[in-house]
Amino acid sequence: MDGQDSAAEEHVTQREIDVAQRERSADEREAALDAREDGIRAGEAVGEERLRTAKAILSEAEQRDGLADARDSLANERDHAASLQSFLHDEDFAPGVKSRQAAGSDRSDSKDDRSSAADDRSRLTDDGATSREGQAASGDARH
Repeated sequence: MDGQDSAAEEHVTQREIDVAQRERSADEREAALDAREDGIRAGEAVGEERLRTAKAILSEAEQRDGLADARDSLANERDHAASLQSFLHDEDFAPGVKSRQAAGSDRSDSKDDRSSAADDRSRLTDDGATSREGQAASGDARH
């Protein structure tokens, strides 16, 4: 009966080896799933941070656009008032010219604000420097 006992022992030992291998495989799959879940959580955290950054950039750009709109409106009012004043009352055009110069200065400032707002928005599409910053850093004169 020694032959039967050793065969039974071999069968039990092989069964134990198979069970141990299945347990290791299950542990490896569980570890892989945990690692995948950790990666997903990290990716979600990065996405949330990008969303917060994008919202902040858009908010700044909207504020700059609002300032530009206010300057444009003020410039139009100054220009219109200067035109009316010079047309209706002034023999001397110097005050009208100064008002128009101030209106032009406001328009120039609002253009700068709009350009800055556009640069802010462009930062949403690339992770590097904005086009103006990148060109200035690289010495590229093309705009």
